[in-house]
Amino acid sequence: MRAARLHSIGGTLQLDEVPDPQPGPGEQLVELAYASVNPLDVWITQGSIGAAASHLPWTPGSEATGYIDGRPVLVRGGGLGVVRPGVYCSRIAVPEDWLIPLDSRLDLAQVAATPVAGITAWQALHGRAHVQPEDRVLVLGASGGVGAMAVQLAKIAGATVWGHTGSPAKADGIIANGADNVVVGSAGALESEIESFQPTVILDALGGPYTDAAIAGIAPKGRLVVYGTSNDERVSINLRRLYRKGVTLLGYSGLVDTPEEQRESLDTMLAMMATGALHVPVGEVLPLSAAADAHARILARGVEGKIVLDCQKQPEMWPKKIEG
Repeated sequence: MRAARLHSIGGTLQLDEVPDPQPGPGEQLVELAYASVNPLDVWITQGSIGAAASHLPWTPGSEATGYIDGRPVLVRGGGLGVVRPGVYCSRIAVPEDWLIPLDSRLDLAQVAATPVAGITAWQALHGRAHVQPEDRVLVLGASGGVGAMAVQLAKIAGATVWGHTGSPAKADGIIANGADNVVVGSAGALESEIESFQPTVILDALGGPYTDAAIAGIAPKGRLVVYGTSNDERVSINLRRLYRKGVTLLGYSGLVDTPEEQRESLDTMLAMMATGALHVPVGEVLPLSAAADAHARILARGVEGKIVLDCQKQPEMWPKKIEG
């Protein structure tokens, strides 16, 4: 079978031919269809986290969809792609409790892109901010995978939603995704741009100067949920402004969720997707052979929505390297 693997930390993923996996007791062999590409995968290949450095060559990827005897399933859990080889491959053997049966109406590319981004957006909105229909929600970085999901989920909750992006080229996509308005610009302009909106909830995946700008622009008694630092993890904030406005500063990471919390939110979103109420924006579907290109696009911040890899599409040319 084929697998996109890392042979050196910080190196480029390459497509290898490797032996088929052999299911052990209690495991199922899954013919993979689509694998989601997440920033987490990129950090792992750079050696920031995970077990890749001591287990080269390494297959990234934490979530995918596929088939068992023609039945569609979602594959996730157990540290896939983090502490054990992941799903950037054409087949995988995993324990049965890492499999979620899927409604046949679901688009498997969209489902593959849902767990990490969707659960983050859901928990930021509902688990932390407890968003209500009367809320005015601002989503920073609204063109990304989590941001695009957050815009839709906030709208489904009945809130008024504005999206933010640093790129004018991405504004139309944010509006098409359901935002009522789009703010385009840097952190320096954010406070003035949202002055008329007075958001009661801000979702911040950026950090750096954006966090203090969010505190400056948020409504009194507003809730600021930080779930990422793609701009900068180093943040300087005006504490006097924060406490005088009564702002609640909240953090979210999937690391603090229970499995039950994650499964409940995921099941809710899958049900929405089956009825067409929720659409996961998949920006690109690339062949498995283009996994390195997918990582490069994430690093360059040139992605709208999510990237997924087609685990079965045959590339025109790829280096055949047989390894045990």
